[in-house]
Amino acid sequence: MTDIQLDRMDTRIISALRKDGRISHQQLSTQVGLSPSQCLRRVKKLEDIGVIKGYTAVIDEGKLGNDVSAWIIVTLHRNKPGARERVALLLQNRPWVRLATGVTGEVDFMIRVVAPRMADFTKILVDELSAHPDISSTQSFICLDDLVGNLV
Repeated sequence: MTDIQLDRMDTRIISALRKDGRISHQQLSTQVGLSPSQCLRRVKKLEDIGVIKGYTAVIDEGKLGNDVSAWIIVTLHRNKPGARERVALLLQNRPWVRLATGVTGEVDFMIRVVAPRMADFTKILVDELSAHPDISSTQSFICLDDLVGNLV
């Protein structure tokens, strides 16, 4: 657990930055009802304590030619020392991975991937993941659309 104490103003700042990480400090201060200097001080504090880890762009994968987006659930072979670390390393170095999360339960990872075409997705699933010696099984779900959030 953490002992970081955020007040309502911090929460309002975080909410505004989630919607638009490029908002100017002047616009942010007006939106949350603080002076620009107070607002900047609070944003800096949120950055310093690690609540705000960075700023990023939301990319339209379709405009980059990635027409397939999917979730892949990965189950590792049990009782193979180092399997989790080896698969995590594989995922960190693949350009098609947009998010990889270790999870609890009967599976080990959930991975959000993108690919230009279904043939490319099939290659990822069959040649990269299913063929990996530490991976026991995969299950995939093709995304129809993103309803909430800005993951990809």
